[in-house]
Amino acid sequence: MGKIDSLPIFFIIGRPRTGTTLIRTLFDAHPNVNIPPECPIILNLFPKYGGIRNWDQKNLIAFYKDVQKQRKFISWQIDLEKLKMELLECEGETTFQHLIRLLYGNNNSLFDKDKIITLGDKNPVYSIYIKKIFKTFPDAKYIHLTRDYRDNILSILKVDFEAPLVPLIAYRWRYSAINILKLKKKHPDQFFTIKYEDFVNNSRDHYKQLCEFVGVPFDDGVFDFYKKKDEVYKLYPSKILDKYHKSLFQPISNEKVGLWKKKMKERDIRTADAVIGKYAEMLGYERKYRRPALWTIIRIMPGMTYGRLSYVFGFFVNLLPFRLRMAIVNRGSVFAAVYWKVYSLFKK
Repeated sequence: MGKIDSLPIFFIIGRPRTGTTLIRTLFDAHPNVNIPPECPIILNLFPKYGGIRNWDQKNLIAFYKDVQKQRKFISWQIDLEKLKMELLECEGETTFQHLIRLLYGNNNSLFDKDKIITLGDKNPVYSIYIKKIFKTFPDAKYIHLTRDYRDNILSILKVDFEAPLVPLIAYRWRYSAINILKLKKKHPDQFFTIKYEDFVNNSRDHYKQLCEFVGVPFDDGVFDFYKKKDEVYKLYPSKILDKYHKSLFQPISNEKVGLWKKKMKERDIRTADAVIGKYAEMLGYERKYRRPALWTIIRIMPGMTYGRLSYVFGFFVNLLPFRLRMAIVNRGSVFAAVYWKVYSLFKK
């Protein structure tokens, strides 16, 4: 922990259901990497603490308490008293980035660890706010996962992550792609883009490339990650694991590649192709319909408008005082749950 500031850090970014959790699990299983469970702590806490350069005990305790208020932090395996003690030792001149590294270093993995030589972070939401993350950690490496947008839409429609509207989901795929591609163009050496389809078809070779990119030796043992199933089920609710991460307890498979060709409605394919547009080819995916019909354009406008407005709303939420902003962020899951219940009733 005394050399925590010298440890490089990498981020796994991309849309939900693009394989980010799979890549995160492989690195979690690596003996030289510490990568905590998903929780957008950096994004949520930087506005309040990012500018502090001289920390007193009051600020450090406030940081410690605010970390625990993060909705997804409950999934971390961490000794809170040990963390508190080490944070209080940071009194004086230090940085927000140092505290984040200290926090990540205190994460306890289910997998055996040797010498930790790099830290990681996986949060799909960071692909939307990638500029903010990059400014916070300008020297970090970024693993960008993409997945065929049609398969991605089908996968998201099965879970309650977002409103089940094809134009909206497609718009968010496009928005994420635009943000990352712009930054990657300026800093190409810090980004490694890989397609989910390529990875599951040749996992070991691609994982070797990822290990080289983040600066850790290749370890073939990480591919036994699924054998930790019993230990994981002791820690987390089986209902959640079965719903969102069932495939993580099986060997890597390509059986979900190209499902859209069999299971996606033709109308939805036209919609997705129209929304994504040229960004499909830019990320290596071929559109089935390159010239959308007028009626398709009219049909996608409400979903795209809703998508744009949601990001505008997010921008203004980020300008609010910390407590009010976190109250809105932490209640997002409640709003989503209510939406899905209402949607399910009408669907029946």
